[in-house]
Amino acid sequence: MQDRLATRSLDLANMMVRSLFELGEFDKAHRLASTLTLRAGSELECHLAFLKAMLEIMAGNEAGAIESVSDACRGVPDYMRPHQNMASRPEQNYHPNPLDFACGPAGRLFDLCNFTGQRVTHVGRGDLGIGLFARALAAQAELRSKGAPAVSAEVTHLLGRLGIPLDQLRVLPEEWTTQIGHLGMLDILFRMRDLGWWSGKPLIVVRPNFVANRTFFRLFERYADVVVIGETVSRAVGEELLSLQRWYGMNFNVFQLPDGKVVPWQEAGALAIVQWEKEGRGHPLRDEYDRIFGSTPKVQNDFRRMREAWGMKPDDWYVCLHTRDAAHYSEVDGTGQTHRNSPIETYLDAIRSITGQGGWVIKLGGPNSPRLPPLDRAIDYPLSDFRSELMDICLIRNARAFIGTTSGLTNVAISFGVPSALVNCITTDPQLWNSDVRFALKPVRLADGTMLTQAQLTSTPWRWRLFDAGVLCRNGAQPQNNTSDEVRAVAAEVVDLACGRSANDDPQLLSRWRKQLPTSHCYGTSSISTYYLGKYEGVFLAQGSSSRPTNLIDNDTRMTSDASTGAC
Repeated sequence: MQDRLATRSLDLANMMVRSLFELGEFDKAHRLASTLTLRAGSELECHLAFLKAMLEIMAGNEAGAIESVSDACRGVPDYMRPHQNMASRPEQNYHPNPLDFACGPAGRLFDLCNFTGQRVTHVGRGDLGIGLFARALAAQAELRSKGAPAVSAEVTHLLGRLGIPLDQLRVLPEEWTTQIGHLGMLDILFRMRDLGWWSGKPLIVVRPNFVANRTFFRLFERYADVVVIGETVSRAVGEELLSLQRWYGMNFNVFQLPDGKVVPWQEAGALAIVQWEKEGRGHPLRDEYDRIFGSTPKVQNDFRRMREAWGMKPDDWYVCLHTRDAAHYSEVDGTGQTHRNSPIETYLDAIRSITGQGGWVIKLGGPNSPRLPPLDRAIDYPLSDFRSELMDICLIRNARAFIGTTSGLTNVAISFGVPSALVNCITTDPQLWNSDVRFALKPVRLADGTMLTQAQLTSTPWRWRLFDAGVLCRNGAQPQNNTSDEVRAVAAEVVDLACGRSANDDPQLLSRWRKQLPTSHCYGTSSISTYYLGKYEGVFLAQGSSSRPTNLIDNDTRMTSDASTGAC
């Protein structure tokens, strides 16, 4: 019946196939799309052809996928844009260049597999995304095996001036810089190079006004050459460089380890953190910040004036606080990434605990973020006249500790080696967290009140359902915010770390927790909060069906008083 209805109307077919895709019903969507005769004449037919191509590549029909995506490209040039991640925020009305045609079927597969891998992740099937991203990497290798592509005289001149042989070029496209958390990933990428995991000459390609934080980005100037489309290079040259990522791009989604294994990029990053700390290496971006800004009179004077305006004494210490909220992306509650948000009210006890020890708390974020109530020694920095990209980074660099979550500013604190308390965390990915991190996850409960275990949260199918609030809801699960006592406890554990006091860890409890992880580096080298484990151990560490999972990469409160007392 669905097939007959769909063949009568392309509009109806489009609605039905897309709805099935969004529900993760890929087999049904594929069968329905296979009944359609598409001539790629209209724009709607082209969009349906691209959707069909995604379903074909998931079904393992590469020939059919290439045919369908080629049909889509002929009618809608936007589909010829080189693609790795939607974070690049592409403009519409793309004008293909000669490299977009020269890349051929392998180039089409590179773009298609990267895009499809993201889309299946968005609908809760990230387990399929890993293989698709690996296929994109294989398509890139296939392109390179056929020799260097012909590039324009302008690009040849630019690369010659920069001293970058074409076969040594490593393009870092826009997705690495459009979000501040991605800039933190860039830090780990260059650490991977220092570890000997990759080589070549990196070239970062950005657009003006699309760099998440120019101050933080400036810290990478010694690590790579940078071109700005429309400023340091023409639009045509910039687009050609971006098209070269099919041959020479550093992949944003997966990484090939030195042993040849292809793993999700975050998995590789977490492994890099482990090796980096094992070798006793430091914090390169912190050193770079100190070199550029640490002795700059204007920066230091602005920082001093800001502290004085708030009433801080020269020796006063402070903690930075950042919560994720709906204002930054204008999110609608219950959709997309809104399950990562949390209310500021649950942080107030942690703030009072810190200020009660003589510290200050400086809340970061956007001007529309939820406001702090009036509290002694607590500053709502986004509302101040001092707010700037530079002061955002300066405040984190000089903080005694950082309270955050699974969001971008956390990566800045990690890069600078600031001890971090991360709460209300929920993620599908391994984390780039170091040994100065203590964290608490959002409890995820089913309709009957059952709390998902650590093992379930890091294994199929629940791991992948964590990506999207709507997907979780459809599967009868609801994330809960960390309670005030949990937030306060994790913050206290990290303030202890920052002040050099011994941690109140429970080795046996932590050992039980680690046995539920799919890999020892699932959360980098960080540790979950001992208080959180103690509070939920009976359910969160339950055995049985939720015992230690297969490694997917390989195919009532106990707290009656503050955990820490006394000033730092």
